[in-house]
Amino acid sequence: MNKFLHPNSNNNAHSYNMDSRETVKKILFIFFIAFFIRVAYLLFFVDVVSLTYEDQSFYIQLGQIMAKTGDFTQLVDGNYNHVTERVPGYPAFLALIYTLIDGSNMSVLSVQIIIDSLTCVLIGLITKSVIPRGFLVAGLISALNLNMIILSGMVLTDTLFLFLFSLFILFSLRFLRQPINLHIFLAISFLCIATLVRPVSYYLVFLLLPLLMVFFVWRKIPFKQVMYTLLLYVIPIVMVFGSIHHRNYTEYNSLSLVSQGGSHALYWVVPATYQYSGQGSYQDGQAFAKNYFERAMNRDNLENPLDNPFKSSNYLMSLAKDALLELGLLNMLHAWSAGTVINFLTPSAAYAPAVRAMEHPSFYATPGNGAVEKLIHYVINTNGFIYLLIIAIGTIISLIFLTMSMFGMYKMIKFPQSGGWNKGIIVFLLFIIIYFAAITGPIVGVKYRLPIEPVMIIFFSYAWIYFRKKKDKN
Repeated sequence: MNKFLHPNSNNNAHSYNMDSRETVKKILFIFFIAFFIRVAYLLFFVDVVSLTYEDQSFYIQLGQIMAKTGDFTQLVDGNYNHVTERVPGYPAFLALIYTLIDGSNMSVLSVQIIIDSLTCVLIGLITKSVIPRGFLVAGLISALNLNMIILSGMVLTDTLFLFLFSLFILFSLRFLRQPINLHIFLAISFLCIATLVRPVSYYLVFLLLPLLMVFFVWRKIPFKQVMYTLLLYVIPIVMVFGSIHHRNYTEYNSLSLVSQGGSHALYWVVPATYQYSGQGSYQDGQAFAKNYFERAMNRDNLENPLDNPFKSSNYLMSLAKDALLELGLLNMLHAWSAGTVINFLTPSAAYAPAVRAMEHPSFYATPGNGAVEKLIHYVINTNGFIYLLIIAIGTIISLIFLTMSMFGMYKMIKFPQSGGWNKGIIVFLLFIIIYFAAITGPIVGVKYRLPIEPVMIIFFSYAWIYFRKKKDKN
């Protein structure tokens, strides 16, 4: 009877099974390409000594203490104190590996390789949800993404964060296409968990709410469904952040998530703004921030930093805001723009421990009033030909990638498609780029553009497919 009513049902089922098998083959292909590339990088370029660079040794210590005690604490003067300047997600991840596998950091990198390979698949699926033919292009670009490869070989938060953040993007796009409550619940849940790994996305959790309300009005969602969806939006926020906020409020009288913002703003953002706005060198900017702090301490009759880390952070944040206002809004915009351009163009290879071990000057320590003068001095002061060649080739590749991505973005904005991407998806993707560009500001480092790269890969994939179609027609 069913066959009579639906004579093509067997053909449809057969076609669906064929499509499913092809999808699985493509997923496995991307996963293993990414996996073997990262394994090769780990075997040939990662040295145990390099795992002490940046904040790696600090995270390793936090993970080891959590594996031993079960608490998110650090050892200070023989006592275990609560960690307030970091979030517990990544140390908990390390503690789990140290407990279930072994205490080797190579085990951590091995797990991160698997996670990063899955992220390549996720980015392919994200792109496919916007551009039907984009899975393989986006998956291969992700598999070859040197930024992702390098960071997967370091004991830092970035690989785990990008995996969780990519899940957030995937389910957000599914919600924009089909407003099912499960999609928004999973999207905000993964975003909150990602924020437990890196707090950089904390404000995004709340800034998305106005966009969500606009989406409800645009799609004419019934009021009852709006209220139910908002409830599902709030539940993960309370579950993930509730205990941390409760502890910080009861112990430190603060509703902040971490106590790192003030020192970051005064001692990193202010000097970088000072330099990239053309006021002087980075060292001059550091002296400017230090003098600002010392004058404020004398003015307020304070001899030592405040014992409460959150009050200390708030105090430093207020000084940073005053210092930035003194520099002026136009100088801030100049510095933010320069920092964003540098972050987009800086080659990923510059962050690789093997490349950083080559003889070269420090970028931050290089003098120069403004970005252009600093870059010129950096090239002049670099003696190593191989290092310069790597940086030059990497910069050209970054420039090509950025140009292609911007072209793809332009075409997608100009020609939205109801069957593929629409205006809501474009606004969401652009909002992610704007958010991270704003939150990063003038701070330079290739890892800071990592959350933006899935979006850039979408735009790049569209540009690539666009040019391939034009070539086939010709």
